[in-house]
Amino acid sequence: MVLNPGFKVRNLLAYNFAGFACISLVVFLLASQPFYLSDVIGVDLKKIGSVVGTLGVLDELTSILVAVFLGTFNDKLNFWARLAKGFFPSGPRILELGGFVLLAISLFGYGKLSKHVFPELWFWRAIFAVAVTACMSTVTVMLHEANNSDFAWTDLAFWKMYQKKKDHDEAELGLLTEEPVFVPQQKKKHGKLSALIGVSTGLGAVFSVSVFLTLPVKLSDHNPDLSRAGSVKLSYVILSVFALAAAVIVFTFAYDSAKSRRENGDIDAELSRDLSYPELLKEGLQASKNNRRVQLAYVSSFVSRSTTVANSVFIPLMVFKYYSEHGKCSGSALDAANSPLKDDCYDGYVFLAILTGVAQTVALVSSPIWGVLVDSKRLGCLMTLLIAAVSGMVGAFGLCIASVGADGYDPRNALCFILVSFIGLSQIGTIIASMSLISSIGLTPESTEHKVIGSISGCASVCGGVGILLITKVGGSWSDLWTFAPFFILGALNVVLAGSSIAATRG
Repeated sequence: MVLNPGFKVRNLLAYNFAGFACISLVVFLLASQPFYLSDVIGVDLKKIGSVVGTLGVLDELTSILVAVFLGTFNDKLNFWARLAKGFFPSGPRILELGGFVLLAISLFGYGKLSKHVFPELWFWRAIFAVAVTACMSTVTVMLHEANNSDFAWTDLAFWKMYQKKKDHDEAELGLLTEEPVFVPQQKKKHGKLSALIGVSTGLGAVFSVSVFLTLPVKLSDHNPDLSRAGSVKLSYVILSVFALAAAVIVFTFAYDSAKSRRENGDIDAELSRDLSYPELLKEGLQASKNNRRVQLAYVSSFVSRSTTVANSVFIPLMVFKYYSEHGKCSGSALDAANSPLKDDCYDGYVFLAILTGVAQTVALVSSPIWGVLVDSKRLGCLMTLLIAAVSGMVGAFGLCIASVGADGYDPRNALCFILVSFIGLSQIGTIIASMSLISSIGLTPESTEHKVIGSISGCASVCGGVGILLITKVGGSWSDLWTFAPFFILGALNVVLAGSSIAATRG
């Protein structure tokens, strides 16, 4: 029996759009952070690294505190939705709606209501963290729904939908007595569907650095009298409207597992008892304890989220410091904030978009390849993780080595682009493999894992949050002394991931 029947193409597009929209907003906020702190808040250039680290710690502490709660809350909402007689959306739909609404509120707060790092910026960053955690941890749950549904790639040929439905019904009747054949067929989708969400998030990152990140420059072009601070703040307000639009789109078109199961008469017997939050969390942790693949997914989440921060925060910080130290940005943040953007730091904005765009484009283009590797019988998830970890080591340690020399570093050379691309490869590889590991559990209605998939996803988010906490605070503070310190930490984390992957293959 299919765990999630009636999964449509629009549902597939909805959760992929959720990943696209959320990541695009995350990349914009993190990449524009040094410019925002300098131009809008007026933070001294020498203290920006420390402030970035502090905000990162706040972000991840908030994420860690709410991640598991949101995961169990998703499982709780699904329980209530399956028993509801009237309209009651499933957990993922509710959490995505709430997450994007909070994103809109926090971006508006950045654009209109912040004048100091504390308390305003702390407050809005915490709201932003809750919103992103809700959106992205729920995307993992929605991926699990797709992986364990009746969706087939032939569904994308919508002009053949009638014939496909007829064939599917006949095939389903024929498989009723051949249940063992069903699960292997579903397993083949894990890597490819994970790769598709990787493509979507990669597109979101590329779209962000090419459109959102250059928005202050474009606004300044249309209004030459607009100051740097004004153009940055206006960009945040515009993106808050985008977040609201994303909330409506995802809520409207996302898959509703509770509704589909009610319509198909598939209500689990266990739903007769409403589990408490501690009980749901305990079952999720128990499933993790007994499943080595989930444990490795937690380690992978730890490293992949750290890599995302390196791409989104510390590469922009590296570029910003280079242009500031070489006199290409004003030494006085407050004076620069009142000047037109095109008169100051224009080249820094443009080059930042190019460098991060290259890394994200490489990640985007490689996403299908990672998906094929994950589904490959010869390699699979474990060896794919090892390859991704090695790529991360090459990129991160390579940047550290390249920075050594009497002339210092120059991010504008070809070597920097190559090494940043290796980090981009590692980022998308670890993300896809980690999501594939989690989505491959709970394949049948009889299994217990799918009932606590929200809790498992929440635990993965917590592990990722701890990784970000480490690299943002330690790396952010250390970067004031050595710009490439965060990349050294990232390289060390990839060494740990490589060792874990090797140990899992031998175990």
